Amino acid sequence: MLMTSSARPRAGTAGVPHDSWGIVSGHAVLATGTLAAAIWIAAHVTASATVRTGGLAVHLTALVVGFGGVLLADSFVLRWAAGRLTLPETLRAVGRLHVPIWLGLAGLVASGCVLEPNLASTMTRTKLALVFALTLNGIQACALNRRLQARGAAPLTPRLLAWGAATGLVSQICWWGATVIGFLNARH
Repeated sequence: MLMTSSARPRAGTAGVPHDSWGIVSGHAVLATGTLAAAIWIAAHVTASATVRTGGLAVHLTALVVGFGGVLLADSFVLRWAAGRLTLPETLRAVGRLHVPIWLGLAGLVASGCVLEPNLASTMTRTKLALVFALTLNGIQACALNRRLQARGAAPLTPRLLAWGAATGLVSQICWWGATVIGFLNARH
């Protein structure tokens, strides 16, 4: 899953680039706190049947928006790999999916708080670990994307290709794994 914002790298506060590992680490700490808060809320809130039903509708909608955005983004990357798109075209196309992917993930986390997950279940804990890994992967993917944008149409190095492939693989494993576990948990 590649994410992008603009066609050129931006500087952050005091000239620190947005793709610095300090910024990425700060976002990771914030995301970790947010996910921990969501788990705490899920463990301490008892929702009514109406709220759970609404939460399920939001959860399924967020899954379509977020995972659908990821699958579409990956289809652009596959078209680039097949030589049907240039890298700048691919990054622009994927960039338009940045907001839906993150909104979908946020919607899944927020709505999951009212679905009364069984936090003692190994499957649920595995799903939460996948969501955590997915979130961290998405954060570092932003740094990767900025580096790719900065290169323009220059050929990618083997290191950047491997980084991109690993990012996409982790994304797919986490999204599919969390989705399958969610489906299996819903049947019990």
